[in-house]
Formats: sequence, structure tokens, C-alpha cells
Amino acid sequence: MSACYLLLTWLILQLGFVFVKSLWYNSVSLEPVECSVAALYALLGLLVGAVLNLAADRLPQRDSIRSLAQCPHCQGEWALVDNVSLLALLLRRGRCPHCGAPHPWRRPILELVTALTFAFYWLRYGPSVQLVLITLYTCILFLVFVIDLEHRLILRVVIFPAIGIAILGSLVYPGLGVRRALLGGAFSFLFFFAIVVFGRLAFGRTAMGGGDANLAAFIGLITGFPEVILAILIAVLLGGLVSLILILGRVKKLKSYIPYGVFLIAGGLAVLVLGEELLSWYFGLY
Repeated sequence: MSACYLLLTWLILQLGFVFVKSLWYNSVSLEPVECSVAALYALLGLLVGAVLNLAADRLPQRDSIRSLAQCPHCQGEWALVDNVSLLALLLRRGRCPHCGAPHPWRRPILELVTALTFAFYWLRYGPSVQLVLITLYTCILFLVFVIDLEHRLILRVVIFPAIGIAILGSLVYPGLGVRRALLGGAFSFLFFFAIVVFGRLAFGRTAMGGGDANLAAFIGLITGFPEVILAILIAVLLGGLVSLILILGRVKKLKSYIPYGVFLIAGGLAVLVLGEELLSWYFGLY
């Protein structure tokens, strides 16, 4: 599991560096006020990341997220500062105040990625409806990513409300529209549902579950049709590449389960945020 986190984090950072540097930063000059507001939005992202960590710990166990986080080792309740693992890393060396056990590395990684993502979104979209919706969609996808990677679950308590939010959001999301959103959701759901059914009928098992089809529906709703096809293509290529690396590195075996939802999320986020740039880059190769 640690190897999966390191590999996926490395891939995300490399892709983010290449695209942000080549497609955006070289053409945008930042004002001090804009940077300050982006920093405040990043701070909000840090706090949201702490909430996502709490939800990722509690929801798979069907526990409430209304109370503060607990140490996974001694079950002692953490103080408010310990719930933000990056702060705990600075102030307490990232250790539980009760038993001294270290915080799981997932917690500060998720908080840092969420904070940087929030800052990037503010600088890219500014104060807008698109900013609010894309931030909300990304938080949902981050939560599903972590839970699927750690528990092999795509929870209906998360994804069904997310689908409802995406349908409502398509009414006001710039350049999307309800028709394209619904077509994208229906196409991606039926595509993956057909894979699930075929796998069960032909082989008696399948590498995907119904949760992957539900997640695909959500991604189709937020990216629209035909952009969702590109998201699926990226997911397939990335999933195949990572699976090959893990198998060759003997981290996984040929028949080992690899959570496919994380690659769907990577493809969906890539198209949601960088869809136009990706298409321009692809067609520019010819």
C-alpha cells in the first residue's frame, strides 16, 4: 500500500509539474493581492483536507464524522491541532500526544495535495461558479480516491449524493449543459456496467464492481460527452502502466486486485481541469 501511494503521488506530481509549467505559469503574471487570496484559499484547502482525512477514516466504518479524529493505535481523541496533520508534523513531529505513535503518512499528503490544488484552482479560475463546483467535485474525488485505495470500496453514501450534485451543477457549469452531462454520465455508466456484467458472465469474476460504474457515471456527469471518452482512455492507459510497473516490481501479482477507481479519478480530474489543453496537445502531435 505504501508503494502504491508513493508511485501514484510521484505520477501526480510529475504530470502536474509538466502541465502547470508549460501551459499556465509561463503565460500568467501574478499580482501580490491575487497570491494572497490564493494563499487563503490554500489554507481553506488545508482544513478541507483534514476533514477529508476524517471522512476517509470514519465512513468505511460507518462512524460519525462529527467528532474529532482518534489515534488509530491507542484510540485516544486528538486535540484540534492534531486533526491537521501538517500542523501536528510541525508542532508535535507528527506523533500522537497520547501514545507517541506517528500519524499515517496519508494524512499530511492528502492535506498538502488539497491545499495546493485549492491554490491552483483559485489562480486558474478566480472567484466564479466554476471555481466552486470544480473545488467541490475535486474534494469528492479525493475522498473516493483514498477510500478506494485503502478499503477497495466506492461508498454509495458518497457517490449517490455526488451524482445528484453533479446533475444540479450541470445547470450552471460553464460550457457543459444538462444534455452533455447526462449523455456523459449515461455513456460512462453503461460502458463500465457492461464490463462488470461481461466479466461475471464470462469468467465468474470481474476486476471491477458496481461502485466503479457509479463512479464512472459521476465522472461522466462532470466532464460531459464526448470528453468523458478521453477521461476513460487516460484511466485505461494509466491503469495499465501502473499495473505493469507494480507487477514487474513484484509489488502485485498478475491476479492481485488493483483498485481501478483511482485511475478513473485521475482521468476524470485530468479532463475536468486540463481537457482543452490535453486535446490541443494531442492533436498538435499530428
